[in-house]
Parts: sequence; C-alpha cells; structure tokens
Amino acid sequence: MKGKTLFVTGGNVGIGLATALAFAYEGANVAILARRADKNDQARGLIEKTGARCLTFAADANDEDALKNAIAHTVETLGGVHYAFNNVGVSQRAVPLTGLTGTDYDAQMDGNVRCTYLAMKHEIPAIIASGGGAICNNASASGLAATAYQALYSAAKFAVVGLTKAVALELATSNVRVNVVCPGATTGDMFLRFRSEFPEIAEKALQLHPMGRIGEKEEVAQAVLFLCWHATFTTGLAFTVDGGRVS
Repeated sequence: MKGKTLFVTGGNVGIGLATALAFAYEGANVAILARRADKNDQARGLIEKTGARCLTFAADANDEDALKNAIAHTVETLGGVHYAFNNVGVSQRAVPLTGLTGTDYDAQMDGNVRCTYLAMKHEIPAIIASGGGAICNNASASGLAATAYQALYSAAKFAVVGLTKAVALELATSNVRVNVVCPGATTGDMFLRFRSEFPEIAEKALQLHPMGRIGEKEEVAQAVLFLCWHATFTTGLAFTVDGGRVS
C-alpha cells in the first residue's frame, strides 16, 4: 500500500483506530477525522510509529464543510485518497420503540446514516481523481438481522447497508468499489459503553453469537482491509464479522 492513503472517520479509537493501524502497517498513509483532538493526537502517535504519515482533523462527521475541507487537505498533502472507512456510529438506548423520542430518532439517523452519506459524497470524487480505490462503511449485524429494543439503531444500520449497495451499483464502472462491514458485538468503544449502561440487554445480545464470544476490533479491521485491498471483484457486499450471528 505504499503511496496509498486511507481516509477514516471516527478513526481515533476502537474499530476505527484498529483499521487505521492495519492499513498503516501495510504501508498506507492515514487521515483521521474525529471529534476529540486529544484522542486524535494519541492515534497519530501510534500510526506514525509504523512509519506511515498521518493527518488528523478534529471535527464532527456531520459537518459537511469540515469533511469537504479535510478530504481536500488530505489530497493536497498526501497525494490523494484511495481508500475510505466510514466508521462513525452511535448506539441507542435499550428501550422499546414506544419509549423513544424524536430526539432519539434524529440522533440515530444523523449519527449513523447522514454522516455516512456525507462522507461518501465527498470521498467519491477524491478517490476517482486519485485513480480509483474502495470505500468500506461500518454498519452492524443489526443492519441485517433486527435486534429487539434497538428499533431505531436497527433501522439506521439497515439504511447504511442499503445506501452502500445503491452507491456500489452507481460506481460499478468507475473503479470505485463500495462494501460494508456488519460486526456483531465487538471490543470497540461503542459496545463497551452500551454494555456498561445496559448490562442485561448486552448479555442477551452476546448470546446471539454462536461462537460464544464477542469479536475483537482487530478482526473487524482485517475485514475492512480485505474488502478494500484484496477483494478486487467485490462490490455491494454486506460482510458479516459476527461470530455466526447472521447465518
């Protein structure tokens, strides 16, 4: 991957950082857009230890101007954008649909769907101009098999899967492949926070995984690397990394 660049949203912790490191170890440079500047600095230090160059942008993935400017600066500084991992996502309170509010709805659609749409909107022209490449979005096993007490989260992740598949068809002849990973419960920050807030629901979720354990964030990162780098005749795929939950 020497000379290639990965642009990753939500790339300073968890699955996003594990993926950034996986690409860096293969020789790619990395650009991270995430909100917390202190976490960005820590992530950049880890990535630069691999010998890769790393840019960080402290911004919200729903800030379209910030996304556009970050991608433009990445192209100017690192010579292009060849791969993108859209990793930003938010969890939902574990309550029935009737206990959710309009604020919950907006949070799920903005935090899972809108940010993915905006990122792809500005990544696609950059990747095409860089000679082609691949995009991988992060959805969830709940975007393929719905989860009780996670109605809005499931709906949002189903939307990310559908968005991915539609864009993959649009770009099929443009030398840009678009796929989506659908992790089960994973040692990323989002599930760990969910488990601390809703331990009983989290335990039920864990029982859905036939392999009897949660996934490691590095296992998801390797799936993203495979889809972007190795799976050169694969586009529009929802790739499960879920210990057999969706079978």
